[in-house]
Amino acid sequence: MMFTRYLFVITFAIIFSGSLFGLAEAATIVDFTSHDIHLEFDVPAQEATIIDQGEAAVQAGWNLFYLNANAKISMLKIGDKLVEYRVASSSDTTQFPMEVKADLPPIETDGESLLVFFESDVSGKALFVIEFKAQFADPVENTRFSREKVGNEVNGTILEKGAYLSPSAFYYPMGDETLSHFCLTADIPVAWHSVADGNLVSSDVVGDRRVETWENTYKNDGCMFMAAPYVVRSVDQDGIEVACYFFEADTALMDGYLEATAGYLSMYSEKIGPYPFERFTVAENFFPTGYGMPAWTLLGQQVLRLPFIKATSLGHEVLHNWWGNSVYVDYERGNWCEATTVYGADYQYKLNESEDAAKAYRKNILKEYDSYVNEGNDFPIREFTSRSSAGSRTIGYNKAMMVCHMIEQEIGSGPFRAAGRLVFEKYKGQQISWEEWIAAFEETSGQDLSWVIPQWIDRTGAPSLKIEFIGSTISEDHLHKKIRLALSQEGPDLYHLKIPIHFEGEDGVMDTPVVLDSERTEFEFEVIGISSSVELDPDYHLFRRLYSEEIEPIVSAVLGIEQKRFVTYDTNKPFNAAFQSFSENLAEDSTVVEESIVLDSEVKDFAPVLLNPPDLPDNLAAMLTTTDSSIIINDTEYLRAGHTFVFAGRNWNGFDKYLVVLSENSESLPRLGQLIPHYGKYSYLVFKGARNVGKGQWAVTESPLEIGLIPIRGGH
Repeated sequence: MMFTRYLFVITFAIIFSGSLFGLAEAATIVDFTSHDIHLEFDVPAQEATIIDQGEAAVQAGWNLFYLNANAKISMLKIGDKLVEYRVASSSDTTQFPMEVKADLPPIETDGESLLVFFESDVSGKALFVIEFKAQFADPVENTRFSREKVGNEVNGTILEKGAYLSPSAFYYPMGDETLSHFCLTADIPVAWHSVADGNLVSSDVVGDRRVETWENTYKNDGCMFMAAPYVVRSVDQDGIEVACYFFEADTALMDGYLEATAGYLSMYSEKIGPYPFERFTVAENFFPTGYGMPAWTLLGQQVLRLPFIKATSLGHEVLHNWWGNSVYVDYERGNWCEATTVYGADYQYKLNESEDAAKAYRKNILKEYDSYVNEGNDFPIREFTSRSSAGSRTIGYNKAMMVCHMIEQEIGSGPFRAAGRLVFEKYKGQQISWEEWIAAFEETSGQDLSWVIPQWIDRTGAPSLKIEFIGSTISEDHLHKKIRLALSQEGPDLYHLKIPIHFEGEDGVMDTPVVLDSERTEFEFEVIGISSSVELDPDYHLFRRLYSEEIEPIVSAVLGIEQKRFVTYDTNKPFNAAFQSFSENLAEDSTVVEESIVLDSEVKDFAPVLLNPPDLPDNLAAMLTTTDSSIIINDTEYLRAGHTFVFAGRNWNGFDKYLVVLSENSESLPRLGQLIPHYGKYSYLVFKGARNVGKGQWAVTESPLEIGLIPIRGGH
C-alpha cells in the first residue's frame, strides 16, 4: 500500500477553496515548492524541534498555511523579513483574524491542524524559514492495519521504541502545493538510525547524537520519516544499495529480505526501466503498518515476520517505486497505482506459479466483490484514493486490477508491457491518472480503447452475463456443426465486453472470443466435430458478477456482512473470554459473545459465527467425517486436540451465510481472529496453535454460464 497524504489535507483544501467563501476571497493558501527540514528529537519529552526552510509562492495580502496542532512557533521569516503571524485552530473559527472571517460559515474537519496567517507586501516566489517545537504522542496500541481494514492510523509519535512522522502529522508547513522537493536532516540518539524518502546523503556521529540527511531527487506530495534503534545491514545490487533496518529480535530475517528485495529490483528494472533511486530500504515498525514510500517500505513487526510476505507484499512495495513513488498519482482524477502494482506484483506472482493459480486469483477477486461490495458502499474506480475497508480495497485494488487484465487481453501482452515502459519514461516525476495510461495503451497497440474509462473507471457495478441455446445444425459429412447462441448482459448499464467462449466435446475443445456491446445478441459458431457443452468466460477473464452457483461458501462471504453475531455453545468461561478476544480481532471492532438462543430469533439479518456447536449443520456434516477425537477433510485426518477448525457454510437455519469454529485450544483463539481474514478465499481452515496447517475450498460443480448442447441434424 502506497502511503499518501492526500486524504489528510483534502478536507482543508476543499474548505478553503470552496466552502469558506469569505476566507477564500480574503486569504491565499501558500504553495510550498521546496522543503529543507531539520528535526531534532527530545525522546523523553516526545518532542521535536523543527526548522524548515525553502521556497514558497505567496500573494500580496493575507496568506495561510497549516502546521501541527501542537506547534509552538518561535520564528517565521518570509524573504529576508521576520513577519508577524496569527494562529488559529482549524476547529475554532472564532480565532481567525477578523480581516478574513467575514461571512464565515462553520468549519467541519476530519482532523485538526494549526492555521497560520500572515500578511505579505508582495506576490511571487519567496524564501521562507520557520522554527517551531511540537509534541508527537499519538497512541499506537489501537492501530488497525489489516488486509480488510485500516483504522486509527498513527500520524506522529515519539517513543523510546522509535519516532514516526507522516505528512498527516503536519510536521512541516503545508499549503496548496501538489508536489514539492524534500530534503530532511534528522538529529537522533546515536543508537538510532533514520530512514526517509529518497537517498541517504550523509550519516555522521556527533557525540551522543547521530545526524543523517535524506533527499528525494524527485518532487513528491509528502515526506515520511522513521527512526528507531535499528540494526542495519545492506548489500549492493547492480549499484543499488539494498538495506534492512530491523530490530535486534528480527535480524535473522535480514538475509532473506535482502535477497528477495534485490531480486525484485532487478526484475522490475528490466521490465519497466532503471530503478529511479540509489537505494531501497526495508524498515521494521513497532506498530502495524504496510506502507510503500520513495525508496523504502515500512512494515509492522507482525507483518514482517509472516513467512509469505517476502514472496508477496514485499514485491508489491518495491514495484510502487515505479508506480506511485516516481510516476505519481493525480488523486483529483483517481488513484491508478494500486491497480497497476497489484497486476504487476501480486497477480504476476500467481501467473508465474501456474495458469491455474492465476485463474484462481481472478476468481477470488470476483468472489470478494460479491462478498464485500453492495449498493450501499459501491463507488467508481475514479473515486478511489486509498483503502480503508474491505470494500474500498476490493474496488481500488481488485476491480481496477481486472481492468488492467482486460486491457491486456484486448491488446496483447507485448503492447501492454510496452505501454508500461512508455508511461515510466514519459511521466517520471509527474502526476497522471487513467487518461495517460489509456493513451499509452492506444499508442502501443494502435487500438481504440475509448470505451474503457466510461464503463470501468467512471461507473459503478459490474455486468451479469446470460447464455441461451437457440439451436444447432450438423453438416452432412458430420465434420462441422453450426451452433446458435444468444448472449445477453443484465443490469442498468451496457458494457463493451470481449467474452471468451469455450466449446467442449468428444472431438476436443475450441476457444473463441466475441464482442457483446448490446443488451442481447445472437451469434453463430462453426465448430469441428460434435461439441457437448459451451461455457462463457470459464477462466474468469472478465470482471463480472458471479452467480451464486459459481461461488462456494467462503470465509470472506461472512466477513463482508456488516452484522455478525458471535455465538458460543461452550460453557467454559475462560474459553468464552478467549472467544471474545477472537471476535473483536476478527470484526476489528467491539463485539458481544451471545448464547445460542439468539439463533431462534425470527429476524435473520446477521451472519452467525458459532463456537463449538454440538452438531454441525447438515450441509457441513455431509462433507466431513467427524469422530470424538478427529475430523477428516478431503481424506486428510486432523486430531481435534491442539487444533482449531473454521468452516464456512450457507443456507442453515434461515441464515444465508455462517461460520463454524471448532476448537479445544483457547490460547490461540485471539491470534486466530487476526489471522483468519488473510484466508478469506477459503472454505475451511485448520490451525495447529496459531499456525495454518490446512486450507481449501468446497467444490463448485455447475455454472449457469455453462449449458449442454442438443444436436439437431439438418435444421433448428
